[in-house]
Amino acid sequence: MPNDHVRPGVSRRSLIAGALGLTAATAGGGLLSGCSGSSNAGTAAPGSGAAAPSVTLGPKLATVQYPDGYVGPVARTLKPITTEKTTFKIVVKQDVTIGDWKTNAFTKWLEQKTGIHIEWMQVGGTDDDVMTKVNAMIAAGDIPDAFLGIAFTRSQLFLYGQQGLFTDVGQYIDGYALNLQQAMKDYPDTRKLIQAPDKKIYSFPGINDCYHCRAGRQRAFLNTAWLKQVGLAMPQTTDEFREVLRAFKKADPAGKGRTIPFAGYKDAPFEAFIMNSFLYTPVEPWLVLKDGKVDVTFDKDEWREGLKYLNGMYREGLISRDLFTADEDQLKRYGNAPGGPLIGGARVNYWGNFVDIDQKDPNARWRQYDVIPALEGPNKVRYTAWDYLTVGVEVAHLVITKKCAKPEQLVQWADAQYELEAILRGYGGPAYSWAKKGELGINGKQAIYGFDATWNSQKNINWSQDNPMYRSQDFRLGERVNPKDLTFEQPLYGQTKDKLFPYKQPQDLQFPPVTLDQDQAAQEAEIRTNLKGEVNGSFAKFMTGQLDPNDDGAWNDYKDRVAKIGVKPYLDLQQAAYETYNS
Repeated sequence: MPNDHVRPGVSRRSLIAGALGLTAATAGGGLLSGCSGSSNAGTAAPGSGAAAPSVTLGPKLATVQYPDGYVGPVARTLKPITTEKTTFKIVVKQDVTIGDWKTNAFTKWLEQKTGIHIEWMQVGGTDDDVMTKVNAMIAAGDIPDAFLGIAFTRSQLFLYGQQGLFTDVGQYIDGYALNLQQAMKDYPDTRKLIQAPDKKIYSFPGINDCYHCRAGRQRAFLNTAWLKQVGLAMPQTTDEFREVLRAFKKADPAGKGRTIPFAGYKDAPFEAFIMNSFLYTPVEPWLVLKDGKVDVTFDKDEWREGLKYLNGMYREGLISRDLFTADEDQLKRYGNAPGGPLIGGARVNYWGNFVDIDQKDPNARWRQYDVIPALEGPNKVRYTAWDYLTVGVEVAHLVITKKCAKPEQLVQWADAQYELEAILRGYGGPAYSWAKKGELGINGKQAIYGFDATWNSQKNINWSQDNPMYRSQDFRLGERVNPKDLTFEQPLYGQTKDKLFPYKQPQDLQFPPVTLDQDQAAQEAEIRTNLKGEVNGSFAKFMTGQLDPNDDGAWNDYKDRVAKIGVKPYLDLQQAAYETYNS
């Protein structure tokens, strides 16, 4: 994800471009041919008056090492859910990493362990295409037993749940989802984050406590070899940062006037990196909380001061001219230029966005770049926009529909995927091993597991993070580190911990992931789209000088434009949703 670069070779979700429509991954006719049922009739749900289920977890694997105080998924023997072959129809999206869902290695392993057979219905196209086709499918009443890895929004889950199309899986968790129960005890905010306003739960979540992801949208890097060349230290303030870039430009380390002191690209929001030196600023939609009241950042005087700073840097030629138009490939051409990099630094999520990562070479170019610490601004403001909430819990990994006659079995099937070995196979593939006693993980504690390679380019071996998983922070940092073959994992964790985490904003400033009802969502979508266009467009214009942030008239005109688009009604909608979320 949402922004996870821990295992880029296996976690990127690149859909097959131009793939055609809906296709069955197994033999058979239409979408619902051979469907396992058409209602929830006969289901023995907890609290329904039926006999309580007798679901238990398998024994823990004794061979697995855990660090002291470990909180996270546990390796257990998975028990068959049913002794009879049971088939469910599940809609998924086509993905080049996953390949053929029917022949995928994790698919085969999970069926062998659980006894549950899946007929896969693959939807092709871009993310937008997939959602358009899925919504059309639902509107036509042509729905499967479940959707897996389809990016329903919280508001869509609530809408379809209220209409009775999506099953409230919350009623089955206590009786059938023991692994998820434990995860929700480990992360007590989970239930609140996945509940709809009616307090029902319409999807199985992915719990992914990715430490470095929590600051990913503010992270930037600087070339330490160039710093040594110009005789300067890693900057700690916005003034020092400007002086470093000026020194890079003057010294021209790339030679022949090719030096680009600092770069970025269109897919990495730039404002969070600098604006947090002027006021706490999350990325779009730029919502913050102040004493329980929702507000925006983009019309504040401090935002304007940040624009003045950036405009001055841009006018001096310290920031790349193609900041708002370059793609990742262009940025990599700067970073991978023959003979030496052309850029002194970049606003990116991790090294792989701007330079090739060679894990074997201790002198590889990417190792020259270190994370820039959160910078202190002229008024002593110094924040990291730390994501406490949306990184940790993702909704809609598995959605069970009203067509499923045995939802309790699909609930157990989903819950099996929160077991430790299933998690490793589900997002990494079968090439893992349990750590030996004394082997250390990313955080320096006892390691739990290790993979053959961080960059695993094999296809058809995992589900590319599309399924329910429980990846706690202890689990993620429990990946074995080989001191003789260091990957980017350890420095990414360590530099985030040392340079960004200390400056995280108080959690009560972060606006949570709220759910809107149908009317609210329709109003919010239109206003948000228009605000996004105006704020992003004006940010670029102010930074590049098409608009002058020092001109009171230009700034007031901008504030008038966003006000007319509807800042106040937009905030009213968000405030109402926040109060429902907090009730």
